[in-house]
Amino acid sequence: MEGRVSLSWPSKVGTIVKKLPRKLDVLEGENAVFCVEVEEENMDVHWFKDGLKLRESHQTILKSFGKTHILVFVNVCHGDTGVVTFVVGRSKTSSRLRVKAARHSPPICPVGVEMDVDRPNSVLLSWEPAPTSQTTTRSVYVLERQEVGSQDWLRCATCDTATSAEVMGDSVPCEGDYRFRVCCINKYGRSGHVEFPKVVHLVPGPKISTPLQGCEVTEGEDALFSIDLSVMVTGTWFLNSTQLQDSQRYSIQQAKTQHSLVIHSTKVEDHEAELTFIANGVRDSAVLQVQESDSNKRVETGDPVVLYCEVSNPSARVGWFKDGVELQVTDGLNIQSEGNMRRIVIQSAEFTDSGVYTCETMGDIIKFNVEVEGELLYVIEVPEEELQKSAMELDPVVLTCEVSREDANATWYKDGVEVQASDNITIQTEGTMRRLIIRCAETSDAGTYSCQSGDNTYMFSYKTLMMMQTSILLSWCGKVHWFKDGLQVLETENVQLTSEGPYRRLTVLCGSAEDSGEYVCDTDGDSVFFQVTITGKILQGSIPGSFVVSRSGIVSFFGVSYQTNPSFLHYYTI
Repeated sequence: MEGRVSLSWPSKVGTIVKKLPRKLDVLEGENAVFCVEVEEENMDVHWFKDGLKLRESHQTILKSFGKTHILVFVNVCHGDTGVVTFVVGRSKTSSRLRVKAARHSPPICPVGVEMDVDRPNSVLLSWEPAPTSQTTTRSVYVLERQEVGSQDWLRCATCDTATSAEVMGDSVPCEGDYRFRVCCINKYGRSGHVEFPKVVHLVPGPKISTPLQGCEVTEGEDALFSIDLSVMVTGTWFLNSTQLQDSQRYSIQQAKTQHSLVIHSTKVEDHEAELTFIANGVRDSAVLQVQESDSNKRVETGDPVVLYCEVSNPSARVGWFKDGVELQVTDGLNIQSEGNMRRIVIQSAEFTDSGVYTCETMGDIIKFNVEVEGELLYVIEVPEEELQKSAMELDPVVLTCEVSREDANATWYKDGVEVQASDNITIQTEGTMRRLIIRCAETSDAGTYSCQSGDNTYMFSYKTLMMMQTSILLSWCGKVHWFKDGLQVLETENVQLTSEGPYRRLTVLCGSAEDSGEYVCDTDGDSVFFQVTITGKILQGSIPGSFVVSRSGIVSFFGVSYQTNPSFLHYYTI
């Protein structure tokens, strides 16, 4: 709106066809709409309120549609009361705007309440808003519960827009039968309550009444952990994610709502272990602290070891023993006595210094456990015949070595790459024996294998042997002779000459480079030549396949015809 102006009529005459109403009554928060219609389009029109010319804004809307002109006051309040005037040419029309306070009432009760109790330890409550409820005012629904036998209703849920809610057994303080009711609340008040028609039995879930506490003990002592819950349920204990069972080492007990775990004879290895208790919806953890006992010494190789005790009489004599054998002063061992203190000192501990030490006097004995830790070197022993291995394809291969200790770790490698167990490879540990088993050898399995344990490594050389085989099929049962490079081939352990019906076959079981050459199958003056070359692991022949010879002596091979001797069928295989 701009400053106040006087209403003077322009010289151009204009006629208002549809005038404003004499008055317009609206409620607070509603929109006030004024509409007039003039005689012609595109006329110069103006709107005024209480003598002030109106301009369009976010609360004042001015629109023209041909001969129709509209004014809208958005979301009016009591201060918008006044006179609205429309002027066109020398014509005008006015209307009195009256803004009245809205009459607000509390919300109406929800309707259509339903209760689904066919759920494990929970209930689903649903309802609908009253059909005549006002939608302009924000409302919330409040659910309340009452234990049967009690007079108190307690709020258990609040919903802004949802018309359903699930109440779980974990939300109630104690086991019992419960009923529910719902009401609607807005800023103008509260509706009446609508009670749901049924009763549901709910059982609360467990809650922690007394949590787990960390436990600090000395090595060898028992460690106790306990937790108290709000209800009696079954729980499970875990040590560093490993589930515990009741045993000689672990005592697991439950007394109603209290659960306890005792770890007997704790070890230094248990230091900072995490104990976790899990029950239905409950989880709690604590840490075990284990302090090393003075009577248990763990040192590294080369470190000094000092064992001491105190006697009541400075003149008392004591004896020091290791594994039952009395100790004497040596270059590396000192036995000292100062006042009431008795002490032995090992200057530089070695692995052999590990053992049980005792200090004995007048029937009293004090025991010390000493463990000298250092890098363990595991010696590998391999039979000489195991270092060079060869096998036919599809045969099993077993590589074996033996370590000096059963707890020694051994790792297998092939050509420098660690071997992993698979469907065809088994890595086996049995006492001090370590084995790598290839169930079905292939050409790709050939190579250099090694077994490493500690600083020791043994190498294995394994090769896969291939079988060379040639055969012919005769059209008659004649006698044949085999020749290699002009010399007749005789049957040996590595060379087999077989005859099966019309077939004649020469088989070299373990082919090598020395078996390369020209092979001839001769029968009654007819000959077939085979040129065979063995290079590394690959076997090659001059006729890589098979051919058929007809009665006419014509050979057909890959569509090309050759002249040859009497008919036969030739195979050449690897």
